[in-house]
Amino acid sequence: MSIAGANIYEDSASLGKTTVNHTDSDTDTDPGSAPAPADHVHIDFDIAHQACLAEIASLFEDIQVDLRIITDRGDDRAKGIYQREADNVANNPANIAQAARDFINLKQSDILDLVNAEVGNPTNLGNTSAANYNAIRNSTTSAGGFVGGNKQSSQSPGYGNSATAIKGENGEVYYEGSIPFDQIVPQDGGGVGNVTYALGGIRNLPIQSQLWNILQTSAITAGVDVVITSGGQVPASEGGVKGKNRVGSNRHDKGYAADVRLLDGEGNRLYTSDSTQLAIMTKFIQACEAQGATGVGCGNGYMSNGNIHVDIAWVGQTQGVINGVLSNRYWGGSKPTNTASAPKYLVDIMTTRDNTA
Repeated sequence: MSIAGANIYEDSASLGKTTVNHTDSDTDTDPGSAPAPADHVHIDFDIAHQACLAEIASLFEDIQVDLRIITDRGDDRAKGIYQREADNVANNPANIAQAARDFINLKQSDILDLVNAEVGNPTNLGNTSAANYNAIRNSTTSAGGFVGGNKQSSQSPGYGNSATAIKGENGEVYYEGSIPFDQIVPQDGGGVGNVTYALGGIRNLPIQSQLWNILQTSAITAGVDVVITSGGQVPASEGGVKGKNRVGSNRHDKGYAADVRLLDGEGNRLYTSDSTQLAIMTKFIQACEAQGATGVGCGNGYMSNGNIHVDIAWVGQTQGVINGVLSNRYWGGSKPTNTASAPKYLVDIMTTRDNTA
């Protein structure tokens, strides 16, 4: 067996040194040494080469042992993705084709990438941070088993810190609620910036023209199409009745707020739980804030991660048109007014927690 750190060439030369006893009639095998000198020590290169070859043979033995360990693990499909078809079945075209199909199936199902990522960088199960266990979510925003969960409320597990996790520009891995805005690379959604109504239920009144313009400008900026699913409602002071023509927050009174869905250029609905789509949605949110939005709610489970609340309710309140509006500029999670659970990127975009008079 080889010895790590040994200089095999020096060792072999040492092994090749031998004492040659010459008689008067001997002729030294070294060129130019005749007549025979006194007894002396010199390197017999044949012996040295034998020592080098022995070292190489030892290395090959080590490699063979490692290969046997790897392939033996592959005998049982449950233990890995390696197969030793030549050891078990005839090496004929049909069996070769079957092995190829198995490999292609693993590749196309993404199982191969997950396994390779995990082997290359094993998940640290001792790390109980939210980023490491960000897939352990249910259909609410609470941590726990994924019972009754769906695509919109899930987070990518990111085996071995693979590309399916949300990675920042600094290479760190985050879950959706923890990534700072400066670690998200903005992306364009490829849409034309249309804004349309798809109102239903109670909040079915139009929104303020100022808010419409904010949504339209931001949609063009981010390359998304905006669908308004919840618009204005009747204020309680003007005859609004909860459950009949108004519900929830005063921010929607007289159309000073809208709940919207974003679509990319191919018509796909965007979700903050998807890292690529999050980059598009944050570009839209940043544009809304720049255009004058005074309140935004999204992410970390808020409205199933697929809707964004945008409002200028603070403007309506300062003008005396509506009242009862809280000063919060951002929120997220399961509670509409919960700033503590708002995703970090939203906190960064909105810059301050509260609107001021």
